[in-house]
Amino acid sequence: MTKKEWLDLDIDQLELLDVTEIEKARVKQHVLKKRSKTAIWRRIAAASIILIGTTTATGFAFPSLASQLPFMDNVIQFFNDNEHRYTNFDDLSSDINLSQASNGVTVMIDDAVYDGTNITVSYAIETEHDFGEELMIPHWFDVAGATGHGGEEQITKISDTRYVGLATITPNFKNDAYPETVKVTWSPQAFTSISNNLKIEGDWSFDFSLERLEGDLQLVNRNVQKDGVDFTLQTIEYTDVSTVISYEQVVSDELLSKWQSVTPVFRITDNLGNVYVDETSGGGSSEDNGKTFIGTTAFGTIKSDASQLIIQPVDIASQLSGQGHIEIELEPIVIDLKK
Repeated sequence: MTKKEWLDLDIDQLELLDVTEIEKARVKQHVLKKRSKTAIWRRIAAASIILIGTTTATGFAFPSLASQLPFMDNVIQFFNDNEHRYTNFDDLSSDINLSQASNGVTVMIDDAVYDGTNITVSYAIETEHDFGEELMIPHWFDVAGATGHGGEEQITKISDTRYVGLATITPNFKNDAYPETVKVTWSPQAFTSISNNLKIEGDWSFDFSLERLEGDLQLVNRNVQKDGVDFTLQTIEYTDVSTVISYEQVVSDELLSKWQSVTPVFRITDNLGNVYVDETSGGGSSEDNGKTFIGTTAFGTIKSDASQLIIQPVDIASQLSGQGHIEIELEPIVIDLKK
């Protein structure tokens, strides 16, 4: 399936092919990790922010625009769930405050943060067009120097003409050499709607730099094995906005001969019963057709009164495209938290 075909796909329709929610997540990650684009999430102190203008797009300085569009004040509030995963985002992120309008669609980048492994960007869209409930953006964020990326994106409709979005991008760099500063670019090029069969092209282009939010790194190097999967949890990094686990997985040739993709999702809790991740994956890459997979998964900050983190990898061995899968549950890895 091509990138365009994937982005035009209505994931909910995959139920007709008897696909579980877990496999849908794995299919999406499999496609994203094959793309050559990149991105990041951690603290940003905005080293520099540049707006690229075009002859057909209109650029705005954000303070004046925000006063006209009150919904743009603190976009992250629309994504704070019961776990308050983004509680510190507004305080620790950098104000990007850039906006461009083209062909009846105004795109506004609010805030962003780079935690040294991932980039999280909040943005909003105001449009004259009727995109319905399913607004999609074919062209994602890029990070200079990255060799590939994974991540996820949420877009929520908040009125007839307005949407808010949150993108989390995990870039891959050669030799895992994450830089202190990342340069992020975004040229959406078009906005599409499946339900209304609508595509609006235009000229939007953003360019900004983010500085890394420093965190505390805990070396783990704990290994679990089962049914041809050899999984090693390498490190956990704690920042004021996120917790990032890094891992390496090696899959046996026998398992790969039966399944096209073998990658993990995670269940992450603490000793008090708090749930941080429930069968969620992150970004990753493989340079040997899936035999060795190196990845990260990021989630919110750990509750202050927790003393242990419990990380259970669940590998999804899949043929993709609804052609079947199996789950391989590995033993939970229990980590004593630093105090």
